[in-house]
Amino acid sequence: MATEEKYDQATQDSKLMIDHDYDGIKELDNPPPPWLMIIFYASIIWSVFYVFYYDVFGGPTQYDEYNTEMAEAIDNMPKSTFDEAHVTLLTDASSLAEGQKIYATKGCVACHGASNIGPDLTDKYWIHGNTIKDVFRTIKYGVPAKGMTPFKDQMTDKQIQEVASYVLVKLKGTNSGNTKGPQGDEY
Repeated sequence: MATEEKYDQATQDSKLMIDHDYDGIKELDNPPPPWLMIIFYASIIWSVFYVFYYDVFGGPTQYDEYNTEMAEAIDNMPKSTFDEAHVTLLTDASSLAEGQKIYATKGCVACHGASNIGPDLTDKYWIHGNTIKDVFRTIKYGVPAKGMTPFKDQMTDKQIQEVASYVLVKLKGTNSGNTKGPQGDEY
């Protein structure tokens, strides 16, 4: 049986043998499998369409597609319904507690507390106004000339409103330990 298999293999090999001979080395003509040839020819056809679409007919580049997707993402972003011109003073306990928490965690107390770096927020003297709109604007946009950074990128408008309300309702009239003295106009 083993000789029969050898004979069959030798017969098959002789049918596939190429007439090419180099230093006694002969080679068989083994075609690639059909699935591989299908993928190969399909990739050639695809590349022709690709070149014509993007290079010849000017299809969108990666930059164009990126800019389109970014424009769509910006359009789909939720719009803020907060009206800065009509900021109201919050007096409910939960908003004031949240404002106090943000005031402590964002480092406001570091400058406006006992360190005497920023103005005292507990007295009746205010540099940039003492209405909710004035304090809101000062927190949001800061006062870079005096060293106060803007918080518009660090807090939402609602959080800024809570901090401003906390400053005007709870903090004003207390003793912060800031002994810098009165600054600004009396209100």
